[in-house]
Parts: sequence; structure tokens; C-alpha cells
Amino acid sequence: MVTLKDIAKMTNVSVSTVSRVLNGKGRVSEAKRNEILNLAKEMNYTPNYHARIMAKKTKIATIGLIVPDIVNPFFARLTRGVEEECGENTLIVLMDSFRSLEREEKLIRNARMRGVNGLIIGNSRVNDEIVTEVSSYIPVAVFDKDYDMPNVVSIVLDNFYGAYNATKHLIENGCKNVIHLGGTHELYVSIKRLEGYIAAMKEFELTPVYYTVGYDISSGYENMKRILSEGKSVDGVFCMNDLVAIGVMKAINEFGLQIPRDIAVVGFDNDEELCELVTPPLSSVHQPVEQMGKVAAKLLLRLINGDKTVKRYIFSPNLVVRESSLKGGEVL
Repeated sequence: MVTLKDIAKMTNVSVSTVSRVLNGKGRVSEAKRNEILNLAKEMNYTPNYHARIMAKKTKIATIGLIVPDIVNPFFARLTRGVEEECGENTLIVLMDSFRSLEREEKLIRNARMRGVNGLIIGNSRVNDEIVTEVSSYIPVAVFDKDYDMPNVVSIVLDNFYGAYNATKHLIENGCKNVIHLGGTHELYVSIKRLEGYIAAMKEFELTPVYYTVGYDISSGYENMKRILSEGKSVDGVFCMNDLVAIGVMKAINEFGLQIPRDIAVVGFDNDEELCELVTPPLSSVHQPVEQMGKVAAKLLLRLINGDKTVKRYIFSPNLVVRESSLKGGEVL
């Protein structure tokens, strides 16, 4: 491998001069600058990234980011928010658990061996004992689960409130048989969204009917087909997320029913591209995903630097109403 020292020797200048030229700095004659740049190009010189990091005066932090499904648009946007906040002085080690709890626990426990200075866990189903264990040696940020530990920050969305508002909206728009297609019960956000749905149904003296389905399009599609084929009375569906809602809409269309005239649908996450892509456009509970990622990274970096004053940051969701949930009304 060609080094700065090799180029310096061949051009009869100091190593520091070569370094400054390759970084676009320093004063040197145009002829010598061109000679150095051309030689570096001819010899396929590649900078030693690790040496650069060691030479920096600014400390480089390494953050581990564990998500359950990077293909899911929610976690892709979450990752973008983390990366935007971290900038060039932080390295991010992205790990996908593929929604396997066993794999997730191994990734968390192995985080220290990966050399990370802090860890962001983008999944609320994480075991409390593991958070206690890992936070004893590195700072941890956890999404959608509230902790009161000295080395942990919680990034929390009010999922109960979001689900309650979505269900109430369906009822106030004429739905009397609203069902909920939710996620698995080991996920804290699934539990809180179910609780919000039930609270709204009981407030209007309606009977809650809910199903544990999952988190992707096929989960919504297959389960909604089964529900419709069984002849269940349904005129509104509140879904765990936008992907499930899109699957639900596909099943409704295949049964020759119209959205929202026959069945109104509301999702959760408000992925604008997905919500506007389907017909009719999907109403959804908005959570500021990228901003949540930014705040998680900011608070974790503060923890890494010894600032433990902030323990939690709570976001409030809001319902974005589109055509899929309006039985004859106008978009607000």
C-alpha cells in the first residue's frame, strides 16, 4: 500500500506537505501541487481512515443501533434521524434483529465487544433485565419504554393517546363495529395501542374486538381476508401500522367492498409516501420518526459525555385524516 511517506520521498517534500495538499490545504506552488496530486492518482493512494480518526483532536464516538426490521419504512426513517444527528464525528453500527427476540438479545449483550460507546435500542420489547445489565457498562437509549435508571434515556411516544384518537375518529365518523388489528403482545407499543383502542370503544359503549396479527402487509391482508370470509360485522379498522393497513385495504377491495363507504381504515406511523400511494389515501396516526431518531442520538451522546440530567423525552402523536376514514365527510 502506498503511503504519504512514499509520495513525499518521490516528490522531495515533507509528509506534512503531502498531507496538506491531499486535503486541499496549505501553501505550495501550483507545479508541486499538481505533481503530488498526479502521483497520488497514478499510484492509487488511499487515505488510512483509522489513522485519520486517531489523528483527530475531536473524539470519535461509536454508537450501536439495533432495529427489528430495517426494511420497514419506520425503522429506515428512524435510522436516518439518528445518522443526521450524529454527523461526521460519530460512527454508527447498524444491526437488524429480523424481529427475532433471541437474536436481539445477543446483539445487545455483544454490543460492548463491538466497541460501541453507547447503544440505541429501537424496539420496546427489550427485556428489562438486559437493559439493566448492558447499561451498567455503556449508556443506552430505548424507544417507547419508560425507564428510571442512571445510564438510560427513554424516547417515548404516547401510543395510548394516538390509538385512542384514531379509534374515536372512526366512531365519530359513523363506525359502530370497529376492530383492531394489532401487533404481538411482547411489544410494549402494541400493548399501549390496544389499550387506547379499548378505552375509546368503552367510552362510546361499544364492544372491543381485536386480533393479534403482526406488522407487515401480508399480516393485514391474510387476517382481514379471514375476518371478512367469516362474515364478521366490520365497518371500521384501526391497524397497528401503515403496512398492516395497506394489507387490510387490499383484502377489502378484493371482497368488492368500498373504502370508506363500507369499511373505514386508519393506520399508524403516517409514512406519507405509503399513505398517499394507496387509493383512497390512508388516514394515519403521525409520529415524528426522524425527529425521534435525532433526539435519541442527541440524548445518548449527552449520556456518553457524562450529562445524565435528561431521563426521558415524550412525543405526542397526531392523527392525519385522509379519505380512507371519512364516510362521506371532507378531509379536515
